Amino acid sequence: MSVIEKLAIISDTITKLMNFVITDDSTKTDYNEYLTTLSAQNSTTKRAQALIIPYIFERRLNKKTIIELFEEKNTDLRKEEKEILNCLSNSFSSVFEIRRILSNGFELYNLVNEKMYKILSLVKMNNYRGVTPGQFALCRVFPMKDEFYLLEVSNVLSSSNKEEVYKYTVAKIIEKPEDAYDDNPKKKEQIENLVKEFGKKFIDCFGEDEIITTNHYADNLINMFNLYCDEGTLPSKEEIQENIKQVETNRYFTVTDFKNSYSDFMEKSLEGFSAHNATYDIGIIYDKELGLFVLPFYQTLCKIYEVDDYKTIQGYKDCIKSFLENDKVPANIIKRVADKYKNFIDRTNEILSTSYDIDSLLQYYKADYMNKKIFSSASVLYASKIFELIMNTVSTKDENTKKEGIDYSKVGRNDPCPCGSGKKYKKCCMLKRAV
Repeated sequence: MSVIEKLAIISDTITKLMNFVITDDSTKTDYNEYLTTLSAQNSTTKRAQALIIPYIFERRLNKKTIIELFEEKNTDLRKEEKEILNCLSNSFSSVFEIRRILSNGFELYNLVNEKMYKILSLVKMNNYRGVTPGQFALCRVFPMKDEFYLLEVSNVLSSSNKEEVYKYTVAKIIEKPEDAYDDNPKKKEQIENLVKEFGKKFIDCFGEDEIITTNHYADNLINMFNLYCDEGTLPSKEEIQENIKQVETNRYFTVTDFKNSYSDFMEKSLEGFSAHNATYDIGIIYDKELGLFVLPFYQTLCKIYEVDDYKTIQGYKDCIKSFLENDKVPANIIKRVADKYKNFIDRTNEILSTSYDIDSLLQYYKADYMNKKIFSSASVLYASKIFELIMNTVSTKDENTKKEGIDYSKVGRNDPCPCGSGKKYKKCCMLKRAV
C-alpha cells in the first residue's frame, strides 16, 4: 500500500466514524447532549468537527467506546479498516513541545511521558502555517506500524506560556497517570523502582501501610512522609500520634472543594485537605504495587461493612458508588476492603441491588486497572521532570525571597506567615510563591 493510499483509507475510516456519531441512533442523542454541555449545539461545521474527535476518543456509552459501538454496527468492515480502528483505539492526547517542522509532519517532545516522536500529518502541512519550533501543541496522535500520525491539534501555545503549559502538563499527569509511562518502558521501570523504594520508607515512617485521620491533619502526615523521602528525617511517634484523629461520626457527603479546574489545580493542591471547611475522614494508604493513595471517606467505606446496621451511616450507598465509579480508586483498594471484610460482596450486592462476585464487580467498575498497571498519580509525579521543574521554580522564588530578608525554608504550612500578614503560611506566601 502506497503512502497516498494509506492516508486515504485512514481519512476515510475517520470520516465514517464521524458520520456514525452524528447519524446512528446509539450515539447521536448523546452527542447532541455533549454539544449542549459545551454550549456548542449551534456551532459552525468546523467547530463541530473539532469537538467530535474528543467525543469519539473520550466518551463511553454503556461501558463501550465509540469505536466499539461503530464496529458492532458495521460488521462488513474491510480488514484494512479494522486494522486502522484498532490503531485509533490506541490513540493518546498529550502536551508536546514542537522541536522541528518536517515536510510531512513534526518532531515533537511529549512533556508527559518525556519521549521524542516523529509525527506524520494526515493533511497538507500548509494547514499548519504559523506553527513554529519552540511552541507547545495539545495534540492527539495514534500509532500505526511503527509510525505515529497526527489526528488532532486542539491548541497551539507560544513559548512565553511555558509555566502555564507545565502546570497543565502536571494536571494531565494527575488526571491520567498512565500516560506518563505508556509507550516509555524506561519511565515505567523508573516509577516501579520508586514505588518499591517509597513503600519501604512508608513502613519505616509510620510502621504500617494504612493510616486513618481527618482532612485537617492529613496534610501534616503527608508532609512528614515527604520530608523523610527527601531528607531522611523520621518523625517521632508522638508527632505521628498527634496527627491521627477520628471524625465524630462517619458519614459520606459531597465535598465541593474537590471540584478544581486545570487553571487553579496547583493553587487548590497547595491549600491541601486542611483548607476544606468540612471535616471528613481520610485514609492514607500505600499500595506496594501502585504507590501512595490519599482517599477521602475511606474509613466511612470500611464502616459500612464493619457495623451491624449500615443504614445508620449517612450516605452509605453513595459512598460505595463513589469508590467504585471513581477512576482514581484502583482495583487494589477495593480488593483491600474486600479482603478485610468477608461480608463485602454480599453487603455491596444488597445495597446496590446487584449480583456480582468480586471478579465481575472489579471487571465492571475497574476494568482499566484490571487490564493494565496504573500507578498512583503521586508516585508518577515523583518521577516527572516537569513536576520537578515547577517545584524548582518555587525553590528559586524561595531563594529570591531570602535575598529580600525573609527565609521561608523552615516555615510549616500551618505556621503564621513570616511576612506579617497574620494569615497562616499556606494561606498566604506559600500560595503566592507557587504561582
